[in-house]
Amino acid sequence: MQLSSTKEQILQNSFLNQVDKTELENFWNDLKLSEDDEGAQYLSVSISIPVVDVLAVLEQSNSNDGFQYYWEKPNDDISFVAIGTLERITAKGDQRFKLSSSRGKELLSRVHHFSGVKHRNADVHLFGGFSFFDDNPAQNWEPYNSASFTLPIWMIIREGESCVLTFSIPVNQLTTFEDAFSLLLNKLGEIEHVCQAEQYRVAPETKLKVEVEVPAFGSKEHENWINSIDIAKSKIQSGEFEKVVLARELTFKLNREISATHILNRLRFQYPDCYSFLIRQNSDSSFIGSTPERLASFNSQFVLTEGLAGSTSRGKTASEDAVLEYELLHSKKDIKEHEIVRDAIEENLQVYSNKISHPTSPKIKKLSNVQHLFTPITAIIKDGASKTEVLKTLHPTPAVGGFPREEAVSFIKNIENFDRGWYAAPIGWINASGNGEFIVAIRSGLIKNNEVRFFAGCGIVEDSDPEKEWEETNLKFIPMISALEYAGT
Repeated sequence: MQLSSTKEQILQNSFLNQVDKTELENFWNDLKLSEDDEGAQYLSVSISIPVVDVLAVLEQSNSNDGFQYYWEKPNDDISFVAIGTLERITAKGDQRFKLSSSRGKELLSRVHHFSGVKHRNADVHLFGGFSFFDDNPAQNWEPYNSASFTLPIWMIIREGESCVLTFSIPVNQLTTFEDAFSLLLNKLGEIEHVCQAEQYRVAPETKLKVEVEVPAFGSKEHENWINSIDIAKSKIQSGEFEKVVLARELTFKLNREISATHILNRLRFQYPDCYSFLIRQNSDSSFIGSTPERLASFNSQFVLTEGLAGSTSRGKTASEDAVLEYELLHSKKDIKEHEIVRDAIEENLQVYSNKISHPTSPKIKKLSNVQHLFTPITAIIKDGASKTEVLKTLHPTPAVGGFPREEAVSFIKNIENFDRGWYAAPIGWINASGNGEFIVAIRSGLIKNNEVRFFAGCGIVEDSDPEKEWEETNLKFIPMISALEYAGT
């Protein structure tokens, strides 16, 4: 079977050129599927497609009422988009990481993958994340649950000049291979628009006049913040914990609906060394952000993670920037805060690794409006170690929770006047080969129609200055607030 090479059939032709029908039929026959199989069974196929901008694909998607996932780190030249829900697993409570792992493995065991291309990203992926706390988040976060991972209908991974499409169909009710083959071609027809940029719907850019009123010195929120830090410092002085990370929520409404993809387009260009992301569970809300912090990336042999704590602003001139960098590298307060994070991560990884390495002194990670102390950490993983258990051990790091963890997290839960939801929590992906990557969802916000909730936090140690910490959180709000100018629809 061959189709003519037309723009309308570009994906079908890619499929037919890369997938040997006889091989696929043999693969199908070997599955021995039955309507009596427990749980839904899926056939998944990967093919190479022309290079596309995955954020544009997301923007053009017709599935605005369902699951959407976007992830991009421009400086690493890698990006993902996933659309639609075939199946979703959820979990809650203090066993949510373990339950997510077991339920995810069971789900992946029911996905039968055939690849028409040899590529490390040609695989079945689950996308999702966890909430900051073990229990289910408050009503604003209700669709997200305390742990949630989705098997999408289709996904695209772009890495450099390669682009891989993986799409899946349910097959329990299919009785013949020809039925399955026809359904695969039909599914490609439904998503044909992803390769037709010349046919994209392009709306003129509409800039918003954004006037976000950030609470000022002397406001009730400012007074509550100062009081919270004073209480935290008294707890530190009494030895209850060494560090705690307190956060603020900035909530406001705009006079029109907001385009999350327009915000993300701005963020990815302005912060190319950050991970820009979007997770939409349904039509009600989008969780978006651009975070500088990776929690862990892993494969069968090692885990890469990092300590990111201690911050200052960027200078207006090269000389001022160099002075601020020097001061950060020699700040006793920031060095102490950073060492707490680095040492805690190393201690947590020792259960799963016999070899952990990192530089002896922190480096500087520079973003457009802030610079951080940064230490990359590599751990060789013991045979049989669970990647999900490693995530549980790392979350939350002292960079977003505190140290010791249990005492700091308990304090956060009692003193903050909002629910963190998925803010500062692990979000990411894992595939059927056991590879995955998770980031810490800071520099982020929850968008529901025209309502926006942005989040920012900072680490509190014994000699923290409450007023400086207030200014630091204001600084961390800037990336998301400034991107709102481009959010018009």
